[in-house]
Amino acid sequence: MPGRKTLILVVVAGLFYLGATTALAVTQTALGTPLFFFLAAVCVGAYSALMVRLWSSAPALSGAFVAALVFAALIRVPIALAPVHNDNDMIRYLWDGRIQKLGFNPYAVLPADPQLQWTHTDETRNMPSARHRTPYPPAAQMFFRLVVGVHDSARTMKLAIVMCDLLTVLVVWRWLTATGGNPWLTLAYAWNPLVVLEVAHSGHIDALSALWIVASVYWLSRRRTALAAVAFVLAVTTKLLPIVVAPLLLGRISRRDALLGAALLVVLYLPFMAAPQSPLGGVNMVIESVRFNGPLFRGIRSVANPPVAAAAAVILGLLTAAWCRWKLGMNNPAAWAWPMAVALACAPVIYPWYLLAFTPFLLTRDTLPLIAWTISIIPAYVVWEIARRGGSWVVPGPVLALEYGAVLLVGLWLLWSNWRRTDGVRG
Repeated sequence: MPGRKTLILVVVAGLFYLGATTALAVTQTALGTPLFFFLAAVCVGAYSALMVRLWSSAPALSGAFVAALVFAALIRVPIALAPVHNDNDMIRYLWDGRIQKLGFNPYAVLPADPQLQWTHTDETRNMPSARHRTPYPPAAQMFFRLVVGVHDSARTMKLAIVMCDLLTVLVVWRWLTATGGNPWLTLAYAWNPLVVLEVAHSGHIDALSALWIVASVYWLSRRRTALAAVAFVLAVTTKLLPIVVAPLLLGRISRRDALLGAALLVVLYLPFMAAPQSPLGGVNMVIESVRFNGPLFRGIRSVANPPVAAAAAVILGLLTAAWCRWKLGMNNPAAWAWPMAVALACAPVIYPWYLLAFTPFLLTRDTLPLIAWTISIIPAYVVWEIARRGGSWVVPGPVLALEYGAVLLVGLWLLWSNWRRTDGVRG
């Protein structure tokens, strides 16, 4: 009977979820509109119903688990096949890949350069970031080039990124199985609304970084340490955030593995270093001038210049990782999630898709505040609607209070709950 109830829940929740993503694709509703938030709320409701069932009493593996994985794939299909608009970040991915195929260094050129207009197609000609240097590190650039080499279109780029997302589902499942975890918790990632929206709908490259970092942890758990080192470097050179979990590798990979990773890092960056613009130049621009949804950074910035404030975010992430290396086991998902979350919380820019890096690790009770963050950050999309109406690119105060207040409340509840557990054991 419990198995049957679980199957019914999976089917009902899955159908609601699939209906919401189908409506999102059919209506082509814009981010931040009332309809977008309604459909996102349906996704959150379906996800929450399933997670409450899993956290309260984990069911045995059955056909319901297979059905849940099938729904995880199906809910992505409608929005993955929807058209890609020219204000999407994937348009920049497409041009960066194309310009490499044509023999240019993406760090040395600008899409808005009149002499490079011949490199554009109708898809890339009106990209919003045309006057800015690319911020994407070398492994991301090589991915862009690989996809463009297969087919030069934004839809192909999106489908490639969705494939990375589905591979992450597979790796999370294999990791849980290999370490004695509950395979049902794969759905904590596979059904997460932020993951579905930011990958299948918006196609952010952060999904590739998430794949590499969880692959690194999986290989580490299997004692395939050379592969773990390679995957870690690929994660960092796709998006920089995972660099803060480096202390978790100390003592767990050999010196030879570390040298292999260092050599790969050099190999990845070397082809791009001839450009007058460093591959980190786009990141420097973000640190100096771009601000979004980062209240903690504003506090740090009030007593330090932007580079120092950004360095503080990285240092706090590294210190968190060092603490996790000391206190938590290698196979504890929280050990990998919290350092990235702490560093990101102190960053100058916190777009919703930046959270993707640690979503594969939101598999334990100790990561409940971060699970809450993946939900509470969705209202920040109201800024997209405000901007379309001519308003400023600033997250309203009430939305900020909702986003971070939810994380704080869940965190306080978790501390209180853990304290009661400890007190009960002592009693």
